[in-house]
Amino acid sequence: MPSPEHDQLTRLGAKWLKRQGFSVVATEITAAGSREQPDVIGFRSHCSALIEVKVSRTDFFADFKKPERNIDVKGLGVYRFYLCPDGLIQPSDLPPRWGLLHARGRTVLEINRPKGNVWPAFGASIGNWSDYQHEPCMLKERAVLFSIARRLSSGAFV
Repeated sequence: MPSPEHDQLTRLGAKWLKRQGFSVVATEITAAGSREQPDVIGFRSHCSALIEVKVSRTDFFADFKKPERNIDVKGLGVYRFYLCPDGLIQPSDLPPRWGLLHARGRTVLEINRPKGNVWPAFGASIGNWSDYQHEPCMLKERAVLFSIARRLSSGAFV
């Protein structure tokens, strides 16, 4: 069961993705065909972004054991971020190509992320954006989108 702090950071992460232009955003979603259960995932017409919320360093380092954290394993999100309380995780702690967001009160601080607000699709090389890109598993992403659509069609809040 997520803690109140985890829930608060998840909401902050969803709001941050919305402000970044991701019009489809879901939290704590599960989908058939995907082991991953992202805290926050967002979709634009040409790319996706995943946010994993961590409220302890123990949980952060345990997350490294997931196969999807390996750069060679396709998972969810062209862009991937950790969101944590201010100062909990440092850029030097990050796995390759991950961004880092810190929460200070109700503000999300962008500690490590690509420059600008372009959000190109996987494979596009604009500025330093390719340094943060992961090749997503399209079947897993489709399953997540289907789960979101199913929730919406049943009247459930995403």
